[in-house]
Amino acid sequence: MSKQMKIPSNILFESFLIGVLYLVGSLSLYEDILRVGRPYVYPTILMVQLYIIKSWMRVPSNNTLHYFLLMPQNDKLIRVCRLQQIPDRRTIDRRFQVLPIGTIIGTMGNMFVSEGIVDDESTSVDSSLLKAKGPVWHKSDIKKNHLPISGIDTDAKWGFSNSKGWIFGYKLHMSCSTGKLIVPLSADLSTANIHDGAMYCGIVESLAGLVDNIW
Repeated sequence: MSKQMKIPSNILFESFLIGVLYLVGSLSLYEDILRVGRPYVYPTILMVQLYIIKSWMRVPSNNTLHYFLLMPQNDKLIRVCRLQQIPDRRTIDRRFQVLPIGTIIGTMGNMFVSEGIVDDESTSVDSSLLKAKGPVWHKSDIKKNHLPISGIDTDAKWGFSNSKGWIFGYKLHMSCSTGKLIVPLSADLSTANIHDGAMYCGIVESLAGLVDNIW
């Protein structure tokens, strides 16, 4: 395709969420061609679309997402995702756990920039702390390697930000476009104690030669 490719009309006349779902599905950002064994009933790119819906609409759980998709008023979301049958909660749980989100976002970002869908003059890089699920593991207990209760995520770490204070969990590192259409271009996840500078090179590596300014 040429560099002059325009944003599909769906984004101009429908909601922004509909536009993002349309782009993710139409650009074939991920295929299951390397999967060994029985083919997926629900393609990976479809599960990415459902993950976007859950995050965008702030649906609290996968079970709630299942019933959310069954609501008649959400038929437009179903159509744009080309969803023939709503997956049950167990299927959503299992598939969301293995989604290659980082790889797909990187592929998506590369495609959006190279096809001229988003502005290639500059991109912004930032991070956000994410709380781990379950109870926190206090620093005094971590030093002793003592688990006072069950359900603690032992892979999570403590991190600090000026806006959120101390958070026990993880950190999402992401670069985004800065023009009229703002979409993620690359992303990675670390524990909350990792400094942004340690992840910077990996985040911007895929954008080399595509974006003029990164800040």
